[in-house]
Amino acid sequence: MEERDDEAPIKSVRKAMDILDALSEARRPLRVSEISARLNMSASAVSRLITTLSKRALVDQDEETGRCYLGLGLTVLGANALGRRTLDRIAMPVMDELANRIRGYVSLGRLSRGKVVIMRALPAPLSQHGVNLIVVAPTHACAPGKVLCGALPPAEITAMLTTQGMDPVTAHTITDQAAFLQAVEDARRDGFAVDNQESAYQVRHVACPILDHDGRVVATLSAGGTLADFPCSEIPAVLQALSHSCLRISRDLGYVGDGVVNVGAFDLNHYELEAS
Repeated sequence: MEERDDEAPIKSVRKAMDILDALSEARRPLRVSEISARLNMSASAVSRLITTLSKRALVDQDEETGRCYLGLGLTVLGANALGRRTLDRIAMPVMDELANRIRGYVSLGRLSRGKVVIMRALPAPLSQHGVNLIVVAPTHACAPGKVLCGALPPAEITAMLTTQGMDPVTAHTITDQAAFLQAVEDARRDGFAVDNQESAYQVRHVACPILDHDGRVVATLSAGGTLADFPCSEIPAVLQALSHSCLRISRDLGYVGDGVVNVGAFDLNHYELEAS
């Protein structure tokens, strides 16, 4: 069947998105021929699209090697995408207030394309303008990921983990699907999750859910820091503060239920032994 003229631009956009996905998933910059082989596209078509994407800084191509990698223009688009949603506007002042109260960073986390996108607030004087840092974290290697996956059925979580992989970020990262599913179930039951050096050595995080008007988990608030600055003995107090802030944000999103964080479920001995 002959392709309609009005479908051609849509097809080109889809191919351009496929190229961006291929570069995102690759562990190294790719040549045009490699992209062509991966996507079953002609090299000339890939080259034309790379040229177009390069003009917008969405792709960079090394002049000497011809290898392509994601451009910094995507970072600008991503940064502009955050801070403009209703949830962002509600959460940012709460995050800034909480960061200064606990003297540590506070993060708003959401799932996107199988990864956790984190918008972070730092305490003054490290930050004079509230939220100022954006991070993308592997879902299986962070506390927000465990909480956010609580909104998904196990089959969807398993499919996501299979697609994204479960590479170890540290020696403490969960790399087994069954173990991660159990961690998700624990987070769903207790209303919080802990990342004990799973995303970075000598760093600890806790995360709690933000709920929408239907009581669904739509985001997380998390807090953390180095093991020295964030000892296990202080986690219950931080959980209390996170729970209050999450409920405050959830109320503004239309949630009318009770808080879901069970601070009493935190086992100090378990995490102290795990960190040793």
